[in-house]
Amino acid sequence: MRAVDVAVVSAAPALLRLLAGDRETVHRPGGTTVVARIGPLLVAVEPPSASSPTSGVPYARRRLFAGVARGLPPVRPGDVLVPAEVVGRPAYRPDAELLALARAMRPDDWTPDHFAHSPAVHLGSVLGRSEARSLPAGGFSLIVLGAVDAGTDPVLRADAVDAAAAFTLALLRRLAADSHVAGRPGRVSPNPAHRVSSGVTLSDMRDGDCGGGVTRPG
Repeated sequence: MRAVDVAVVSAAPALLRLLAGDRETVHRPGGTTVVARIGPLLVAVEPPSASSPTSGVPYARRRLFAGVARGLPPVRPGDVLVPAEVVGRPAYRPDAELLALARAMRPDDWTPDHFAHSPAVHLGSVLGRSEARSLPAGGFSLIVLGAVDAGTDPVLRADAVDAAAAFTLALLRRLAADSHVAGRPGRVSPNPAHRVSSGVTLSDMRDGDCGGGVTRPG
């Protein structure tokens, strides 16, 4: 399999549905990899793996993880969490360009059409030690998590998956538009009207892509 610009680790079927245009599906022992082009970027989407999150990709300049986690107020179902730190994994350092793009994203850029409210993006959250153990192995350039509530409502869980997928895809489209040439950093203009909160701590995440919890610092 050829090298790609971005590898996205996610079990969210919504991410694959949102990928338009020509797609290439690569079947391998660890799962199925879907490769598509977003502007100048070649992007691979793979399911999480306990041993290696991108075992089917020989090289990826950036690696993203898109999953879900439960949230407590002020986090609402359908919001997106972008942690800036993973406790116990000092090697995790969010890609500066991706983090700037996430900060500049407006709700209109990514909110799924069926959402009845305008979701928020919570930046600067902290991923705890227990959640780090449940993440797939490997380093990530950015982690994107859709928020669900403390219940198990399948509709809310589906909304969280859709939020993470839509935000990740919009982020990649913005990266492609700002880069023009794959691998060249783009210029990002902050959007002061965008609702962003910080200081959220994630806890008790389970199974990487499909569970977890969010608590505010005491």
